[in-house]
Amino acid sequence: MATPILSTTSRRSPGRPRDLARENEILKVTLGILSEVGFAGLTVDAVVAKAKVSKATIYRRWATKEELAIAAFDQLPLIEIEEHDDLEAEILAYVEQYRDFVQTTPLNSVLPALVSEATHNEVLSERLKEIVARRRESGIEMIRRAIARGELPGNTDAALAQELIIGPMLHRSFFSPENITKDDFRYFARIIIAGFKATADQSSTPA
Repeated sequence: MATPILSTTSRRSPGRPRDLARENEILKVTLGILSEVGFAGLTVDAVVAKAKVSKATIYRRWATKEELAIAAFDQLPLIEIEEHDDLEAEILAYVEQYRDFVQTTPLNSVLPALVSEATHNEVLSERLKEIVARRRESGIEMIRRAIARGELPGNTDAALAQELIIGPMLHRSFFSPENITKDDFRYFARIIIAGFKATADQSSTPA
């Protein structure tokens, strides 16, 4: 069940101009609180105090605590990889961007907090799935480009391949962030690429 933080009558009135700078500041503060105390500890009062805004300002923009938390999480940067005409190089660039985000943003504390809450909060779970699916697209597109270039078989499942890449990234970032190393992920990349090439004679990926 969603956690309401206002009545429906408190929403922003039609035509009211939005202050994007203020919104960004509120979301930045929310992200910081999430990283410190998790979803359970996030309160509108805490955001109001740190962002120095009124509750009405927040209420006009986000109707529930879930909406506020997801909007804050979505402020984190997206991984965007330029095409290198070489999948291994692109995977390593993908990993390096992720490592930089782990080191320079609250990603490593905010994501586990939201995932934990989502296990028993259906509304948050659905919203988080939507955001994560959208944020995976750059990695999936990276695999699609490799298929188009002929680096991977045409029957490669791009979403599955991207999962195989982010699995080790997430595991390392949560349990040993200092070990997101280029050498290890070059090894992982070569295994993943070789594995999909080995399925070239199959009509579909395994169920």
